[in-house]
Amino acid sequence: MQRILLAVDGSEYTDKVVEKGLVLAEGVNAEVTVVTVVGEYVFSPRVSLQFSDDNWDRINKHLKEEAEEIVEKAAKPFKDKGLTVKTKAVISHQAPADAICELAREGDFDLIVIGSRGLRGVKELFLGSVSNKVAHMGCTSVLIVK
Repeated sequence: MQRILLAVDGSEYTDKVVEKGLVLAEGVNAEVTVVTVVGEYVFSPRVSLQFSDDNWDRINKHLKEEAEEIVEKAAKPFKDKGLTVKTKAVISHQAPADAICELAREGDFDLIVIGSRGLRGVKELFLGSVSNKVAHMGCTSVLIVK
């Protein structure tokens, strides 16, 4: 069975990635894992007086909840079609591209489907920094959805 890693971030490109991933998964009856990667907020000496450990924990808990909502929403069309789909909300100190590639290698995925741009803004106008880095890391085949 083919294994597809669908990387989403909740941006407008998430719907496009889900559409393309759904077509691919249906065509080859693939197992899909929907993933989003969020950077964990950590203690910073500059703001240590403003935030307690409890505040940092609450922020990270909120980030995890938002990430889980993103992947669950993206997984719904796959579930509705009766396809095998898993979700993974990754909270990490790693850059998103690094975390995505690590997951792809560990999970022996055949393909990563990712949007050409996402939440990072217009800094990388033609190709987003995360998708660009994932494509160039060589962790597995990558389909960049525009």
